[in-house]
Amino acid sequence: MRADRLLRIVFRLQGRGVVSASTLARDLEVSTRTIRRDMEALSAAGVPVYSVRGGAGGWALVQDYRTSLTGLSTTEALAMIVGRPGGVLADLGLEDPGEDLILKLLAAIAPAAREHAEHARQRIHIDPGRYWEPVTNNPSPLLPRLLEAIWDDKIIELRYGSRPRATRTAPYGLVRKGTRWYLVGRAHDRLRMYRVSRIHDLAVTREAFSRPDDFDLATHWQQAQEEYARRFASYRIRLRLRGESLTRAGWAYARSKSFTEPDRDGWVDAEFDTEDYDSAVCLVGSLGGDVVVVSPDHLRRELISNAARQIELNQATPPEP
Repeated sequence: MRADRLLRIVFRLQGRGVVSASTLARDLEVSTRTIRRDMEALSAAGVPVYSVRGGAGGWALVQDYRTSLTGLSTTEALAMIVGRPGGVLADLGLEDPGEDLILKLLAAIAPAAREHAEHARQRIHIDPGRYWEPVTNNPSPLLPRLLEAIWDDKIIELRYGSRPRATRTAPYGLVRKGTRWYLVGRAHDRLRMYRVSRIHDLAVTREAFSRPDDFDLATHWQQAQEEYARRFASYRIRLRLRGESLTRAGWAYARSKSFTEPDRDGWVDAEFDTEDYDSAVCLVGSLGGDVVVVSPDHLRRELISNAARQIELNQATPPEP
């Protein structure tokens, strides 16, 4: 991403003094022509870069330069942290800052901006693993209000699932996995996980809470996922599937380990943890015809044998008139 590259250029110039265009190009894996264009963009944005001629020449920053930009908006801080994957900011009711983010990324050099970015990192986490699932255009309308409460460390009262009473919760952060959002919060003296789509009622109170200094949202999410997986038996299978089979596999998303992007023919490589052999047979049997069992081999052989027996039986038994 261009914004990321510009920020890395500024960091390198601050740390090394004069740096040649060829060195920057090699470090950032771009051409020297791209580096020249980047320098022009930085200069136009007000960053005091200048060229140094001669054998030891290159590019440099004015000595002791520190960007005067010290503030990031909520949108800009979140965009820095989540990497702006499609739909995340829109779900939260925020506008994408677009290319203007390049200038504010440079503000990460300033302590105030670093603190604001860290504030965002502790409250929004995007799980880089993903489910292959249809993209929904109907995110929960409660997400913007949840973000506001999380950003300001305000107690919320929510009604979840079929529970008749509201629960007072200290909202620590929001996590997005695939197209699903989850709320991590403390209620009744324990950390809990809520699927945002199952939250029916939400009230944001004026009461503030104190976040634990040692709480890290990304670390907690990873540990929670690992603990959830340990509760169940494990039986992993690898499949190639396409077409309607992709959506039929929906119930197994929570146990999926990986999905590739569809190739040009629509095939996806997927790994599932189906808990046991019988569950694996049920899953594959429910996915229709566009499925290939890659592994394990004994499951593949068993399914081929079952299919052969079904064909034999159906060919031998005439249909009723």
